[in-house]
Amino acid sequence: MNAYILIALKERRALLQNQRGLVWLLAFSSILSAFALLLISSKELSLLDNAQVVYMMAGTVTAAGALIAVIMGADAFAGECERGTLVALLIAPVSTSQLLMGKALGLAGAWGLMYLLALPYLWSVGIGGQNLLQAVSYLALFGTPVVLGFGYLAMALSARSGSVLSSMLSSLIVLLLSASPLLIGPGLRSSTIGKTLDAINPFSGALNTFDSVIIDSASFSAQIPRLVLVLVWLVSTFLVARNVARHPNFR
Repeated sequence: MNAYILIALKERRALLQNQRGLVWLLAFSSILSAFALLLISSKELSLLDNAQVVYMMAGTVTAAGALIAVIMGADAFAGECERGTLVALLIAPVSTSQLLMGKALGLAGAWGLMYLLALPYLWSVGIGGQNLLQAVSYLALFGTPVVLGFGYLAMALSARSGSVLSSMLSSLIVLLLSASPLLIGPGLRSSTIGKTLDAINPFSGALNTFDSVIIDSASFSAQIPRLVLVLVWLVSTFLVARNVARHPNFR
């Protein structure tokens, strides 16, 4: 069996059997539970159109998934180094490229599990409304590249800095800036600067797609430019992570 497959299986076991991995999944579920309860219990939010509620939940799932991906990515190289397990992996022998592939597959598996955990929440807030099936489909199609891209970015910073804390903080800053469309109003996003940021921000691309498909029932063909944007983000971050992993900083 290839070394990167073994590493991916190790990551899966760490996620499902390790206390730290279970805490991450619990945190993800807690975020979605709190948001779903807020939508249901708040009188003002409960009056929102059903499609708007599903859109907000899809954006929250993407943001929470990216947050967990950043945490896992920041731990990928620097965490192994700080725990003293990296040398044993490389002596196995496992190249840094194989280590990256194994970690990347582990991250993809983690997002797959988070996606499955999110489905009941989407169903609970969107049952009986419009475009629930589209929300589930487009969350997989657009949310996956966005989430994995942030994980790969964190992996690159983890390999470059050799510090979990440093790579995590740097990645979180990028994530917060990218996820700002969740916080700012549509008026600011309709400005020239807002439109420019939306055009290059993969997180905005995913959110705008959720808005277009879930609320406005737009066709797939209208989403192709945004799909290209999130795929470019995914490929670019992976290539950066692969190049940095070839010459990591393990001081």
